[in-house]
Amino acid sequence: MRPSTAATRERIRLAALEVFSERGFDGAATRDIAQRAGCTQPLINYHFASKEALWRSSVDLVFERLDGALAGEARPLEGQDAAGRARELVRQFVRFSARNPQLHRIITQECKVESPRMDWLVERHVRPYFETAAALFAALAEAGVVVPAVPPAHLYYLLTGAAATMFVLGPECRRLTGLDPAADDVIEAHADAVCLLLLGPPPSPPVPE
Repeated sequence: MRPSTAATRERIRLAALEVFSERGFDGAATRDIAQRAGCTQPLINYHFASKEALWRSSVDLVFERLDGALAGEARPLEGQDAAGRARELVRQFVRFSARNPQLHRIITQECKVESPRMDWLVERHVRPYFETAAALFAALAEAGVVVPAVPPAHLYYLLTGAAATMFVLGPECRRLTGLDPAADDVIEAHADAVCLLLLGPPPSPPVPE
């Protein structure tokens, strides 16, 4: 694929992610995606066999970003204990949620009703993260870290809801609280709050002798 062609395809995927996350699959029109991408509708038809194929590709795109963000965060955590690793992974998930609200918006759009798209999204992308989160909390409990004594399903939704809602509802947050959910200090404060909610206070630094 020529560089210019590859760049056009990525621009279409990015635009599609925005439009699908805002309007859902049924509410999104390919002509609006083309306009957002700054290209013609025939170019979308050239790169993607159908609207469904474009939707799947845009969903893959945001999960590729999430995979990359968490994998990059995991590398420097090898020397930390279980609680420290979990705390940093939760913080990175909050940061990603803040800067990529499309992730949770598109899940909310497509997972509120039964449909083949919901099945595909859950099995391809959401279930692996659910299983990873459940295993993480089980490992923390095994290591003696105090975590909320609730079933994994509830912990998963506590984590994803707490991490994302402020940013998914960004306009409401600005109107209601006066906070800017895109500001770095607000994102970090929210990461602190989610870690405190799920993992308790961080350990105190050792007192110098």
